[in-house]
Amino acid sequence: MDEVIRSEFHFQNHTGELTHKTSQPTEKIILNRNAELRKNGGSIMDLGSKGEGGTWGRQLASIPIIMYEKAIRDGFDLNSRDKTHAGLEMARFLKTPEGKTCLVQGN
Repeated sequence: MDEVIRSEFHFQNHTGELTHKTSQPTEKIILNRNAELRKNGGSIMDLGSKGEGGTWGRQLASIPIIMYEKAIRDGFDLNSRDKTHAGLEMARFLKTPEGKTCLVQGN
């Protein structure tokens, strides 16, 4: 499991069809870790919460790159140059059943 992204080509000799499949060997590890973090509320602390100046950030999700790319193909504008729009699109993605598996806090 050395690869971050695995690319496989399959040739169907009887039809002459070549197909391509991309996968991420660590996807299940990431999603299982997310599920464990959701079960243990408070295991992820706000960034800077114990430092001077208070909280300045929070991790909400951990998204495998394959799922991120699929979300873009499915119409979520996650790479928008407009950061506000990209944020709204990320929130919309995280409300989907697939997106909810990426959450590390809450449901």
